[in-house]
Amino acid sequence: MTKNKSLLILSILIICITILGLPLDMMPPDAALYASIAKTMHLNNDFINLYSLGTDWLDKPHLPFWLTALSFKIFGVSNFAYKLPGVLVFFLGVWATYKFTKENYNKETAVIAAIILATSLHSVISNFDVRAEPYLTGFIMASLYWFYKYIQQKKISDLLLASLFCAFAVMTKGIFAIIPLVAALGGHFIITKSWKELFNPMWLVALGFITLFIVPELYTLYVQFDAHPEKIVFGETNVSGIKFFLWDSQFGRFFNTGPIKGHGDVFFFIHTILWAFLPWSILFYIASFLKIKRNSKKVNTNEEFYTLFGTLATILVFSLSKFQLAHYTNIVFPFMAVLTADFIVSLKSKYQNLLKTYSITQYILIGISIVAVIALSIVMKPEFNFWILPIFILCIIALYLVVKNQQEKTKRILYFSAISFCFLYGFMLTHFYPTLFKYQGGVHAARYINNHDFKSISMLTNNSHNFGFEFYCNKPINRITIEELSNSKNSVLYANEKDLELLTKKNTSFEILKEFDYYRITKLKGKFINKNSREKTLGKKYLIQLN
Repeated sequence: MTKNKSLLILSILIICITILGLPLDMMPPDAALYASIAKTMHLNNDFINLYSLGTDWLDKPHLPFWLTALSFKIFGVSNFAYKLPGVLVFFLGVWATYKFTKENYNKETAVIAAIILATSLHSVISNFDVRAEPYLTGFIMASLYWFYKYIQQKKISDLLLASLFCAFAVMTKGIFAIIPLVAALGGHFIITKSWKELFNPMWLVALGFITLFIVPELYTLYVQFDAHPEKIVFGETNVSGIKFFLWDSQFGRFFNTGPIKGHGDVFFFIHTILWAFLPWSILFYIASFLKIKRNSKKVNTNEEFYTLFGTLATILVFSLSKFQLAHYTNIVFPFMAVLTADFIVSLKSKYQNLLKTYSITQYILIGISIVAVIALSIVMKPEFNFWILPIFILCIIALYLVVKNQQEKTKRILYFSAISFCFLYGFMLTHFYPTLFKYQGGVHAARYINNHDFKSISMLTNNSHNFGFEFYCNKPINRITIEELSNSKNSVLYANEKDLELLTKKNTSFEILKEFDYYRITKLKGKFINKNSREKTLGKKYLIQLN
C-alpha cells in the first residue's frame, strides 16, 4: 500500500508540475508563432489556410493548428488553451509507453519507463513551451504500441489505429516522422530474423491507410498553394505546397537543398541528450551500450529491439541532417525511457556490479539539481512565488513515503532522482521563467495596448519576429510598409530599435508612448540570468504614436 502511495504522490507531483506550466506565457519565436497561426485560423473560421503576420505560411503541417484552433473554440484564446492539446497528446504517449513496456517486459519496468518519460528535463520544458514535440512524442509512441499489438494479434483494428496515429505524426511534422517507426519495426524484424513479419503484405495496407488519413493535409496544401501558382512563397512563384510537404520540408532539409537551409554538427545530439534527458541520460547511454553488447555475439530473440533501433536510427539520421534542434530528441524519449527502465530493473539481477555506478551517478545529479535551485536563487534574486510551496510539500511527502517504505536501493534512488528534479522543475516554472518573462517586450506591449483605447494599431511588414505581439494583442493589427507610414498618422506602431532608426532616417515624426525591455528568452546567457548584469543585455521594444 505504501508503495502505491509513493507512486500516487509522485504522479500528483508530475501533474502539478504540468499544470503550473499551462498558464505561463509562450516563448517567441516558435511557440508564439504557432499560437498566432492557430489564433488566426480560429478567428477567421478558416481551417484550410495558414497565415503568419498576414501572409501565407508554408512550413509545418496543419494538425497541431487544427487541434489548437479547436481548443481556442472551446476555451477561448489563452496560454492554457494553446498548450492543452499538446500536453494531452504527450500523456497519451506516457500511457502508450506504459502499455508497450508492460507487454514486452513487466509492470515494474512499465511504471519506471512512464516515470522516466514524464520527468525528463526536455519533456517538462516541451510541455510548457509547446511546439510540435509533445504531439510527436504521443503520436509516434501510440503508433508503435498499436503496430506491436497488430503483430501480436493480427487484428485489423490495431493496424488501423497504428496507421491513424502514424498519419497524425506525419501531419504534425512531415514524412520524417515515420523514421522512428520504420527503424523500430524493421530493425526488430531483421535482427530477430522475423522475415515473415518483415515481408507481410499488410504493411502495404498500412501504407494505404496512412496515405488515406493524410489526404486532408494534402487537400489543404493544394487549395492554399498548388491551386495558386501566382502566390509568392520563399521569394518565388509556382511553389507547390504538396511538394514542400512530401520533399522540401524533409528531404530538402536533410540534403540542405530546400528553400529553408541549416547548419549541422554530427555530434550535436550526442551531447544534447546528456542534458535534455536528465536525470536519466547517463543511464540511457549505459543501457544502450549493454543491450548492444549482450546481443553482439548471439541475439536473444526473446528481447524487444524496437526501442533500440528506433532510437539509434533516428539519432543517426538527425545527426547527419543539417537541421538540429534540442527538442528533436523528444520524439524518441519514449523509446529511451523503455531502454533505461529495463536497465534499472536489471540492476537487481544481471548488473549488480553496476549498482555503485548507478548510485553515484544519480546522487551526483540529485546534488546538482539542489545546487542549481540554490545557485539560481542567489544569482537571479527572483520574487518569491507562493506556488512553490505546494510543490515543496508534495516533494517532502513523497520523500518521506519512499524512505518509510525502505524500498530496494534501485527503486529508492529512482524515486529520489524523480522527486529532486520535480522540485527543480517547480522552481523553474514558479521562479526562473516568470522572472525572465518580464523581458518579453512584445508580450507586454500587446497587453499594454489591450488595456488602452487605441483606435489603430500598426506594425511594419519587415522580417522582425513579432509573433508574441501578434498573438497577445487582442486588437486588429494593420501591417504597413515604410512607404505607407505617411497614410497612417495617429496610428500606434509597434517597433524595435532598428525600426526607430529607420523612421528617424526617413524624417518620420513620432512620439514614444511606452518602451519595454526585451531579451530573446530562448537564447539564454549567464549575463542575462544574473540580475546584477542583466540590464546590460537588454534590448528595447516600443509603442510609438505616428504624428
